[in-house]
Amino acid sequence: MRSALAGLVGVALVLSACSKSGGIQSKAAIQAAIERHLQGRPNVALNSMTVDVQDVRFDGDRAEAEVKFRSKQAPDLTVDVHYVLRRVGDRWEVESSSVRRGMGGSPHGAAGGRRPGDPSPAPPTPTLQPSH
Repeated sequence: MRSALAGLVGVALVLSACSKSGGIQSKAAIQAAIERHLQGRPNVALNSMTVDVQDVRFDGDRAEAEVKFRSKQAPDLTVDVHYVLRRVGDRWEVESSSVRRGMGGSPHGAAGGRRPGDPSPAPPTPTLQPSH
């Protein structure tokens, strides 16, 4: 009886945690999938930028997300990326991405050029590569 009660309490805690974080259909789940995807890419310095999932649309086992990446060293440098994800089991995986807009340099890894009105070289741009 005690083990059954302990099991029920454990299940309740897990379900509570899932409902608080929004479960599989949440911004948190999408952000985790995108960060997991980027951590596997050697040319992305994820620790030098903030990842802000701004909008997510769910459609069954597919989701689309608009994400803003902002450089921690130069907060005016941002890149907007559109992600398409698919649900695989109990988590999301990035299927594709495309750069929507970048400010302050190329999101494809080239060092940023000069900003309008700025005679000094621009700081390095976070290297974000679209997955295809």
